[in-house]
Amino acid sequence: MLSQAENDLLTRVTGDAPMGRMMRRYWFPVVLSDEVAERDGTPIRVRLLGEDLVAFRDTDGRVGVIEGRCPHRLASLALGRNEECGLRCIYHGWKFDVDGHCVDMPTEPEGYGFRDRVGVRSYPTVEAGGMVWTCLAPEGEVPPFPRYDWMELPATHCTVVKIGSHTNYLQATEGAIDSAHSWFLHRGGNVSRDWATRTAVSMDLSPRLETEDTAYGFRYAAIRKPNQNPDTEKYVRVTLYVMPSTAFIPRSLDRNTEVHVQIFVPVDDEHTMFYGVFFSQNGEPVRDMQATLRARRGIELDAEWYRLANAENAWLQDRAAMKTGESWCGIEGFPNQDIACQESMGPIVDRTAEHLGTSDVAIIRMRRRMLDAVERFEAGQPLIGQDPAIPYARVRSEQKIIGIGEPWQQVGAYAGEFAHR
Repeated sequence: MLSQAENDLLTRVTGDAPMGRMMRRYWFPVVLSDEVAERDGTPIRVRLLGEDLVAFRDTDGRVGVIEGRCPHRLASLALGRNEECGLRCIYHGWKFDVDGHCVDMPTEPEGYGFRDRVGVRSYPTVEAGGMVWTCLAPEGEVPPFPRYDWMELPATHCTVVKIGSHTNYLQATEGAIDSAHSWFLHRGGNVSRDWATRTAVSMDLSPRLETEDTAYGFRYAAIRKPNQNPDTEKYVRVTLYVMPSTAFIPRSLDRNTEVHVQIFVPVDDEHTMFYGVFFSQNGEPVRDMQATLRARRGIELDAEWYRLANAENAWLQDRAAMKTGESWCGIEGFPNQDIACQESMGPIVDRTAEHLGTSDVAIIRMRRRMLDAVERFEAGQPLIGQDPAIPYARVRSEQKIIGIGEPWQQVGAYAGEFAHR
């Protein structure tokens, strides 16, 4: 159980909150590349860690992420004209390039020099994995970009899902590293091939969890008794938590299904943008997962990427389908099921009222890792996950059946490289 002070420290990310100031030192995706695919196209409103920004692709193809308001009278630059390598505010015509420089100020005399003294804050960008990433760190404190192997795949072999959630980033991230819930929330009815494969291997509903800190965050094993040979073998699923809010879900035993990485971007204290990355593990092209999800009941999204299924309509839960066995939880689609439960807790759950058990070991470890990270940050120490020697391109999650006496740490490619206590 957390204290109220610890819960506030973990969840508050806006303004001068310590967690938010620390998180500004990490890279986050802020838009899909498709959203800014057009040169001189429509600027996209972005909100990250409580700050209003705007993303756009200029005439030369460069992507910029800059402050969202014109410094003149604070009108939104998302309304601006994207033309001739800059965003021009429609209010008075002031224009800013991707580096935040004011390149035109038609309302002021040319010789006055005011244009050279006014600009907007711009942030570094990296386009990778079908997303545009940025970092809000102060100048000179931007960490190395964590380039994963799936970022090098062609678009046909890697797809991204984007869904907004009316919850704090922490409870969204906690859902991704909670192995025990998968055998309940996602069971029965119209299930995925991955779920069917897992339950065919084991129906052990009470996994034993063990954790290990790593240079990038931590990893944990959910250890279950397999359906076959339970006296000599064990079924191990190793999930990775990468600071500050990314989870690597164990790649499926069925190699014909996609590998899944979940990234939770803190929009502000009470909203999160989820980016789900799906990429091929057998060399074959992958499905367009965004289109697949949109075709399912309950995954319809509004213009800001938030779901039409919400608390007011009970997340479109189908009680009749629950009775007939067509659906165990009455909510269609894994992301919708997860987000419904997380939103039902409220925007920021009161963790002082929880009653955690042995299946929550990973969640407890994640919270402690984040509290330790904030303490390190406040003390001026290096941040977890920002050592340039970490080979992010070889980070793996995995699941496997191994001998009952074998260490779970061997599960996953290059697993031994990351142990860091």
